Amino acid sequence: MEIGRALLLGRRLALEAADTDRPIGRPYIAALRARCETEGFDDLPTPWRMDLLWCAKHEVEVRQAYAAQLAARTKSLPSINPRTLRQSVAKQAAEGAPRKRKGASVAMLPLATLCDLIGARLRRCAPAEALAEIAALAETLEDAAWRHLEVAGPQSVR
Repeated sequence: MEIGRALLLGRRLALEAADTDRPIGRPYIAALRARCETEGFDDLPTPWRMDLLWCAKHEVEVRQAYAAQLAARTKSLPSINPRTLRQSVAKQAAEGAPRKRKGASVAMLPLATLCDLIGARLRRCAPAEALAEIAALAETLEDAAWRHLEVAGPQSVR
């Protein structure tokens, strides 16, 4: 945000130097370019500079959007790219804060963990109910095996 604040100051000084109140026109652009050269921002691409200016101008909203994204993430950090931040602020203004991601599904669990969970469930059941659960599980596994064979073919079984 320090670069963004410096760009905001440069914009204000460029507006004064161009004697205008709107950031458009040749005098303003020339003054802003000169200011960016003196500050060392002339190597920044113009789209980045504009996005950084926008993020600095809307710093509170950007920080809130980033915090909401951070709370919704489980593994990686949200992007700090100025364009992405700008888009996420607009998206959150339209749709609200992102929902927290769900944990891993049962399909992603290791087989041993899945067996332990099934065993714990069966231990809580009455014997007749446990046998019915086992029969339903066997039928589901058999259906899944047949579907796999139809899709992958018999050469996939070794």
